[in-house]
Amino acid sequence: MLRGLGLRWRAQVQIAHVGRVDFVVEGWLIIECDSKAHHASWEAQREDRRRDRAALAAGYVTLRLIAEEILYEPEAVRAAIAGLKPRLRR
Repeated sequence: MLRGLGLRWRAQVQIAHVGRVDFVVEGWLIIECDSKAHHASWEAQREDRRRDRAALAAGYVTLRLIAEEILYEPEAVRAAIAGLKPRLRR
């Protein structure tokens, strides 16, 4: 999907004070693909928010997607990312 939009990205990137993230797009957008299995508990959600704040402090913005959306609604996900494309290509 990212390649199809012509965006530069890296997968499984380690970021100081944040941890490993699923994707970094164009050097500043983090895309996380969350599943119920790993993100359903309150503790996991609190940790996700902490990581998002740490990412913001480091100059990143996080887009959290649900795995189901990526699998079953790819056009909606693609449209959301494409909506950011003008800002991604600075």
